[in-house]
Amino acid sequence: MLLVLLACNTDVQVATQSDPALVPAQERLGLTDAEVKQILAFLNRCDTSFDLLDSVVGLDSDAAENLVNTRDGADAECGTNDDGTYLTLDDVDAVPQVGDKTILEVLAYIEEGEDGDGTWEGVTFTAEEQEVVLEIANDASLSVLDDNVGLASDEASNIVGARPIASLGELADVAQIGESAMQKLKDYVPQWGG
Repeated sequence: MLLVLLACNTDVQVATQSDPALVPAQERLGLTDAEVKQILAFLNRCDTSFDLLDSVVGLDSDAAENLVNTRDGADAECGTNDDGTYLTLDDVDAVPQVGDKTILEVLAYIEEGEDGDGTWEGVTFTAEEQEVVLEIANDASLSVLDDNVGLASDEASNIVGARPIASLGELADVAQIGESAMQKLKDYVPQWGG
């Protein structure tokens, strides 16, 4: 058949397995079956919200939104008959704005702890604390960061200058932010009113 097409001088492109677009995501990323199972289970859970994916996991907001919207279906409600359950990693990879980086970020988050806990600069945060600390870092005024949270003025200024901050990893990378600053932000969580 290929010879017939070539004989007709037709512009035919034959895709090979070396084409990255044709290699299954699991194989391309070198993930085990267990890792894929964890990713799929996490993304199919109804408590895996846009806020969790965007603010805590640190995904690109478009990718986070598309992952949730694809899973929730047309009614935008998780746990209903129209849900788009992720059955394979290729299903995840096919979501707009989702690629290798997004998949690996989800896996890294899961590996840090399925419960959402994570440690930055030696300070451990629950998933809820992570969300609130990101709100504080992005929304608190310079004076609140300096006076109420108790950060040094250069720490507070650097946080304000780095906004928007998408994840605690980004926050920990801000100049002057170390263990002391992260602990102060965590300690301020109960007082934060948004």
